[in-house]
Amino acid sequence: MNINLKNIPTSPGVYIYRNKNGEIIYVGKAINLKKRVSQYFLRDDALGPKTKTLVSQIANIETRVVGSEIEALILESSLIKKHLPKYNSLMRDDRSYLYIVITRDPLPTIYSIHKSGLPDSADVFGPFPSGSDVKSLLKTIRHIFPYYTKKHGKTQCLYCHLGLCPGPNISGALYKKTINKIKKILNGKFGLLRHQLITEMNTYSKLQKYEQSLIIKKQIESLDYVVTGWKNLSDLFTEINLPDDISSRAILELQTTLSPYLPIKQLKRIECYDISQLGTKYFVGSMTVAIDGKPDHSQYRQFRIRRDVINHVSTNDMKANDSFMIREIVYRRLQHPEWGTPDLIIVDGGKPQVSSVSIITNIAVGLAKKHETIIIKKDNNFIEINLPKNSSALNLLKNIRNEAHRFANRYRKKLMSKNII
Repeated sequence: MNINLKNIPTSPGVYIYRNKNGEIIYVGKAINLKKRVSQYFLRDDALGPKTKTLVSQIANIETRVVGSEIEALILESSLIKKHLPKYNSLMRDDRSYLYIVITRDPLPTIYSIHKSGLPDSADVFGPFPSGSDVKSLLKTIRHIFPYYTKKHGKTQCLYCHLGLCPGPNISGALYKKTINKIKKILNGKFGLLRHQLITEMNTYSKLQKYEQSLIIKKQIESLDYVVTGWKNLSDLFTEINLPDDISSRAILELQTTLSPYLPIKQLKRIECYDISQLGTKYFVGSMTVAIDGKPDHSQYRQFRIRRDVINHVSTNDMKANDSFMIREIVYRRLQHPEWGTPDLIIVDGGKPQVSSVSIITNIAVGLAKKHETIIIKKDNNFIEINLPKNSSALNLLKNIRNEAHRFANRYRKKLMSKNII
């Protein structure tokens, strides 16, 4: 392999790796293209096995310079969608990539979703490898061109007061123009959009509609601001390993942390449990599953807490409630060997929850929210572990825990909705 890194620019942009047959095998983005690409060839000891395999197959490097993070984000997405590169490995897991959807309703709504949930009829943009990038992109766009994220009621909402929502009384024609402008951004047509906005601003000014002209002027200034610099995605060049290698590193760190205290030989299957309740009603629990560090939505389970359990616990002691109920759902889950065997069980909570579950299993840990402390019970003593905030193992635990919390709350709200109907 003879790769010349001297001619790679230090500008922000997108880099494209091709193999000896000219096929695109990976697409990425960076603030400093030369620094980012060089890391693949100068840090062999820090590369995971799949990333090393990728590097061994690189025969040619192509770069495309852009002016801003928003342009790089959209260009990266469009190239992944067009070429389906082999080593953009998350593409094989459509639950991990996000898409932006613009519905075709009279007053369209805009939201992000995984591929498995895409509607049959809508304008779809993506895929985007990073969920945080999508949130940043949509937040930026909404500050320039306010849009609906769901069907709006007849009164103003909080986002109306914040200037992020068009409000309940916007005309369909005017809102359609806004949607078309947002589509230009998502298609990377920044120059065309800027020209359109300048034309509109001058037209309003000639008609002496100075208020409308000023609104357009501020939109132009905001658009110029986000396409002339790099502000939010400051970590674009800090991690070069492929997602599979990042997950492997997190699992290895977690296993090293826990193995002195728990009888774990591997961490292939990790399960997490959480309880969601509303006062004295709607008691439910959730189980989420991560296989090799990645969520497997097909194996998620939800539980309704049995009435005899609800009657048994004291409604005045919410911690006792959660501890008793989380033990119930873990017990019920362990009656289903056909679901697979967990290597590690995580419960959302601290000492009470861990103590309750440790009665029926010796592979349970808790993750207490306040300081994200790992709680382990061993020989009637509690062990508390606080990993660094940038720990890949801690981030893995938090992601799995947050999934359980989300899934439990979604189930509770679903039951509440059915009851109201």
